[in-house]
Amino acid sequence: MNSLPQELVDRIGSHLSRDDLKNTLLLSHKWRYASEQYSYAFSQYHLTTDNESKFLSLYSGPRFRYLQRLIFMPRLPSTWLYSKEIGGYTLDSCRDTPEELEYLDQHFTRQMFFLFSTLKTVESRVCMQLGEDDFPRKIDLRISTPLRELWLSFECIHRHFVSWRAHLLSTSKLPSLLSVRSLTVDGGGEMIYPTIDHRKLDLRVLLDISAKLPNLNFLECNIGGDEWYGNFGTEAYSYITHDWAGPRRDSRHDFAKAYENTVLPTLRHVRLNFLYPLTRVEEFDQEKTLPNLIKPMIYDPFSSSLRILSYQLRTMNLHIVADPSLFWPEDGSIPSWPNMESIHVVFHMSTPSGSWYFRAPHGVGTTDGFEITEKAYPPLETTERDENDCTDFDVLDWEEELSTSRFRVKPNEETLLPFLTAFAKATASMFSLKEFVLWSPLRFSPRDHTAYADIDSSQMTELSSKELAWGIAYARPGEIVSPLNPGEDFSDTRQMWWYVGNWLPNPQLHSLFRRIGHEKHGEELLEYWGADEVFHGFNLRWRFREWEQDRWWVFDT
Repeated sequence: MNSLPQELVDRIGSHLSRDDLKNTLLLSHKWRYASEQYSYAFSQYHLTTDNESKFLSLYSGPRFRYLQRLIFMPRLPSTWLYSKEIGGYTLDSCRDTPEELEYLDQHFTRQMFFLFSTLKTVESRVCMQLGEDDFPRKIDLRISTPLRELWLSFECIHRHFVSWRAHLLSTSKLPSLLSVRSLTVDGGGEMIYPTIDHRKLDLRVLLDISAKLPNLNFLECNIGGDEWYGNFGTEAYSYITHDWAGPRRDSRHDFAKAYENTVLPTLRHVRLNFLYPLTRVEEFDQEKTLPNLIKPMIYDPFSSSLRILSYQLRTMNLHIVADPSLFWPEDGSIPSWPNMESIHVVFHMSTPSGSWYFRAPHGVGTTDGFEITEKAYPPLETTERDENDCTDFDVLDWEEELSTSRFRVKPNEETLLPFLTAFAKATASMFSLKEFVLWSPLRFSPRDHTAYADIDSSQMTELSSKELAWGIAYARPGEIVSPLNPGEDFSDTRQMWWYVGNWLPNPQLHSLFRRIGHEKHGEELLEYWGADEVFHGFNLRWRFREWEQDRWWVFDT
């Protein structure tokens, strides 16, 4: 048995069950290596400050080859634990003070330095043993947004809904990690209820971390749903839970500023979901006025920076609030996407300026956003209103108190046409493009049913339970197009689907979309208008969801 070459032992081990691999673990050193590799017992590790020694012991050697996923959840101390360190804090305080916010940023930074320094220690040891040529570079690093320990029985409810973002400090001192190929930042679960233990993350942290991963190929995030709270019948509940517009705007602008000095040479795939979970985002009351997240800029710097990032990508999946600069620059320059193959964009019905891409069926709802001033930032000390709200606040019943109206299902051409025009111009310039899907999730459950007399009560009840969508899809010749329907897999011609209900593009816009893939694949284009799944003139969204699931559960190199 010991005379067998390692390659043959590995080959045999790859065909054994996990139980059989347990039996071969102690046969020899060769079988131990094969058993450890193909049992996947060391493929994932959840690193904490308490198990650092075990991690260093396990992976500072050949087992590092087997590590595929490393999970880390930064934890922040609860208010009643850290109050003694900074002084001047009382348990009945409603707001984080500047000193407390600075302390939390410092603590988050220390947590991230722990992660990077620990993994760097292992990398250095393994590199000395294996050499640079054989050094593995395949780790999927998964980091959660900072978890803050809170106790509802001790701390004020205001402390559970904090709009100030967590920042990563002194990023230049972070060591570079060569072994990480994929990075994911998660912000909590998919449920509609708030994950109040998760702090909101400053968006530039995505770039700060990525810049320290020189072999990063794939970047993913699932965040943003906590920006859409504040939809309750009780004014106090809405005020306590809403996300203040000032920190939200600043986070988007900070991302754009940070990207100006960020280089990510190996990044080729992104899946950036800034509307996660969508169920939480869709509970937003569409009668409310939104903030203008662009001013004092002319166009949205966040959208523009993501467009510039896209120039180097092969695949891009975005869930986002964006304006036309996401696709086409405002300065008249001609962009280039030499390698873009697949693009999937889920765009929110609102724009960064606070206007809307969709309106009510009878034309109501084309409002503009309000300007963000100093009043759009949360107070840094307890106010009289905070004290009154705490007095009025009881246990929040999320379902009972939720009050929302969703009625924006018809295109608002004043805002939507420029957005679609920019997208069509961009995708027509992507000469490697295989496919795209562009769609917006819609719901129709208005607060006042009497305004829609043309829809009877039974239809209204059924319609309000449906997940709707409005979108366009495309595939070049030779692609698998399911679950899009009708259509043909491996077609000889280009195909395009218009899941837009009764809406029709004007001739100029239609011509722009027909240009997509024309130069490379020829004149012929099959267009499908509507779908076989239309509900009272609306399209259901399940096809878009399945298309995304089929294509984005893995990434290739």
